Amino acid sequence: MFMAIFCLLILSYFYTPWRLRKWMGWKRSWPWTVAGFAWTGGYVAVLRSGAYTMDSRLFSVLFVALGLLVMFGAFAFMGTVLLDLLRLPLKRLPMKAASGAVCGLALLLVLYGFVRVQSFTVTRHQMEVPGLAAPVTIVHAPDIHLGPARGAGFLKKVVAAINELGPDFVLYNGDLVDGNIALKPEVFDQFRGVNARQYFTTGNHEYYVDTREVLDFVRNAGIRVLLSERVEESGLNLVGLHYMNADLNSNQGHRVNDLGLDQELPKIARDPGLPDLLVHHSPVGLQYADREGMEVYLAGHTHGGQVFPGTILIRRNFPYIRGRYDIGGVKLLVSQGVGTFGPAMRLGTFSELQHITLVPKPGTSPPPVPALADAPSPAEGPGTGEPGSDLPYSDADDPAAAPPPPADSEDPAVAHPATDSDGPAADTSVADDAETEGDRPAGDADGQADALPAAGSAEPTDIPFCRECEGSPSDPESPASDESGVSGAPLPDSSSDSPESPPESWWRREPRGPGGL
Repeated sequence: MFMAIFCLLILSYFYTPWRLRKWMGWKRSWPWTVAGFAWTGGYVAVLRSGAYTMDSRLFSVLFVALGLLVMFGAFAFMGTVLLDLLRLPLKRLPMKAASGAVCGLALLLVLYGFVRVQSFTVTRHQMEVPGLAAPVTIVHAPDIHLGPARGAGFLKKVVAAINELGPDFVLYNGDLVDGNIALKPEVFDQFRGVNARQYFTTGNHEYYVDTREVLDFVRNAGIRVLLSERVEESGLNLVGLHYMNADLNSNQGHRVNDLGLDQELPKIARDPGLPDLLVHHSPVGLQYADREGMEVYLAGHTHGGQVFPGTILIRRNFPYIRGRYDIGGVKLLVSQGVGTFGPAMRLGTFSELQHITLVPKPGTSPPPVPALADAPSPAEGPGTGEPGSDLPYSDADDPAAAPPPPADSEDPAVAHPATDSDGPAADTSVADDAETEGDRPAGDADGQADALPAAGSAEPTDIPFCRECEGSPSDPESPASDESGVSGAPLPDSSSDSPESPPESWWRREPRGPGGL
């Protein structure tokens, strides 16, 4: 797909100037062709080499500017083709004026799309969940994409909107960072202003940057990182997964490890007396989520296609691109994302911050579950806001110790100016999407609750290694495979100074572009 689009762009830089030269009376068309090759080649080079992930203001500005120029060339090409088709039935069409209008319209579309991504819209969604004890409110904020196009100013607006919504907890569902330029204390300090419990799961873009450093910044900001594990949150089994594909045979692209929902979901112990909320960056593996009895599945990744005609092409890999879907017993909600990647613009989509209200389904109630044994209080540690870590820890950081949500969690209408000195105000419009369907039966209490991990227990620190690294992940003799020949081995301790520790490239993708979302 990427190569097909690239080849079409190359063709456009011959076709468009050739037609415009004839219609507008230009003496030569080669300057347009040379310019088109320059900005397209530069954009692809920065993207595929991963230079946009560097901590460099120059490459950040270059990446954004070249992306907008590429979209201008694409829109000019589409307009020229359309004008060529209209030229035959409309023989009296003034071609010089019409071709000038095509170029002007292409420029206006790019500027309009760029302005749109400087703000976001809050969308409301409500879902009935069987077995839920009380209403729960969530802010779902995937795909913020802090990096070349967004920094502390944009994040400040997101935090202000979250606080005005007043959720029980916040989910940053992958692709929080897409450039090392965002890994600064002044950026991540913004998260400390959020007045709610916060959770983070990895997306594919966390593998294109310094992954360990991203996780360190996230934890130090007081955000709980869920690495394919379950915690109890607001009467829910909150299950947060690493970024992964549906299974090893699927081909959704952006594969960064050899993990699959089909194998990983069954490994996670859950309280059978609580409804399940699955959080995974990409909307894949719905059949496996349904098989495991997940009631709600939150995802992002697709950006809704972001820019036309991507809104059509995206369906080639992802049948579920935005909004609500009921698949079997699973309620899937896909966000278009708070930010963007690639060309910093939107056309045919909008940036959204999802405000989700889960309400008990009438006629259902949680089944009785054996009481969990009181676990001893974890040692208070000096650091991440979690038990046994390095930041000050308190009960407020522990989801299990938080007070239950109020019975009435109706939120007031959102009207957040969210202005700051670093950018325009966030869009204050609110899209309502009341969704009340849901017929999944409540879980069955089978006495296995005692085996569940404590909600506030220290989280794992390992992340799955990158499959495009030293050694073949599918080779049983490779150091990147376990004894069964299936990759997915945990990472070595990053604090180890042993000369026998594998090099960093064993687990982290060398700076490269994703070639997609």
